[in-house]
Parts: sequence; C-alpha cells; structure tokens
Amino acid sequence: NVTAEATPHHLLLSDELAETFDPVYKVNPPLRSKRDVEALREGVADGTIDIIATDHAPHSVEAKECEWASAAFGMLGLETALGVSYRALVESGLISLATLIEKLSSAPARIAGYADHISGLAPGNPANLMVFEPDKRWVVDRKQGLSKSENTPFHSLELGCYVHDVIYRGDWVMRAGTVLK
Repeated sequence: NVTAEATPHHLLLSDELAETFDPVYKVNPPLRSKRDVEALREGVADGTIDIIATDHAPHSVEAKECEWASAAFGMLGLETALGVSYRALVESGLISLATLIEKLSSAPARIAGYADHISGLAPGNPANLMVFEPDKRWVVDRKQGLSKSENTPFHSLELGCYVHDVIYRGDWVMRAGTVLK
C-alpha cells in the first residue's frame, strides 16, 4: 500500500516567502512554487494525497531567530493545522469540511493502525474528539499561542475553525481554548 501526505503550510505557503530569508519559513521539505502548492491542493482534492500531517516542529527563539543557514528547520503546525487547512482547501471550494476532518483525523489513524482512535463514540469506547466552530474567525498570535514556541509563519493571519475543546482517550486536554494537560 502506498500513502501520501501534505502539510498545511505546504498547502498555503509558497517559496516566495522564503526569499525573504526569514527563518520562520525554513522547513524541510522546503516551501515550493505557487504552481506546486496548487498541485498539492489538487492532490488532496482528488484523493492522491491521503492525509494532512502537521509536521509540528517547535523551536526555541534562538534556534529560529538567527541567520538562515544556522536556523533550525521547521515551524509550529499543530495549533493552526485545522484553520490553515480549512482556508487552503475548504474555503477555496476544493473539498468539504467532512473530507478535511477525515484527512486530518481518521485517515492517519487508519493508515497508522490506530483503530481505537476511529472507533466512534459509543459506550465503553474512550472518546477522541474535538469541538470547533467552522465559522468563528480568529487571528494567529505567536505570543498568545498554546505552544511554548513562537515559530509560526501564520502570525497575524485570520483563520476560520476556532477550536474550543479537545478530548483524547476520554480525558479533556483542552477546554474552552485552554490546555489542561
């Protein structure tokens, strides 16, 4: 079996941003052309790309706020994954919200063999769910994020799909926008 993944940042950002040599855009694989971004989006839409993976890579300020050549590869991706993917794929009309949720959740769990993550809500099954508002707009703020790191390329970007709550294996890990664990 062959699977393919793309990251939210590769579905929205192009290599023109890396031309500024701002290390927040230094990732591996690197950002690509607008044409490549469109091809990735089409790959998600036609099913060639099975999943969307965050490639979440938090780094210290020192590891990212330095010269490009010395900077670490990677950017924050977990907190903005739903909103960025929603903007790139759902707001653009390429896929439905249901398809996006499947590519961010049950498809990766199925491919990785985590059947207990996709067993559904039923008595005796531990809940794995997220509560969000698709129409609620929010602005990414690197200083107000839930991560201890600040290396997000989406600072000041307005996104949809505000996440309120996350329950993992029956335990609240985020409630009313606040991380509990």
